[in-house]
Amino acid sequence: MMYSIKNRWVLWGLALMVVPSVAMMSGYWAELTEVQKCIAEGMGFDYRVGECIEGRTIFVPFSERQPLLVNSGILLSMLGLILCLIGLYKKR
Repeated sequence: MMYSIKNRWVLWGLALMVVPSVAMMSGYWAELTEVQKCIAEGMGFDYRVGECIEGRTIFVPFSERQPLLVNSGILLSMLGLILCLIGLYKKR
């Protein structure tokens, strides 16, 4: 049996919940890959500049370095949740 979602509110809501999360995770994992390369070479990673350096550095959280990406992603995901709820309660 095949399921399909024909309610546009729910479809847009699901897209807004998934796409920003994938964008944030992509940015985080791309940076984590760079950090692991630096550590494997015996160097440190400067989170503010995004480059390998000699010595140790201070960790700066991803949300502090990319506030626009994180905050807008969370807001869009919340908007998606609201659209899904509207779509689920709306009569066809």
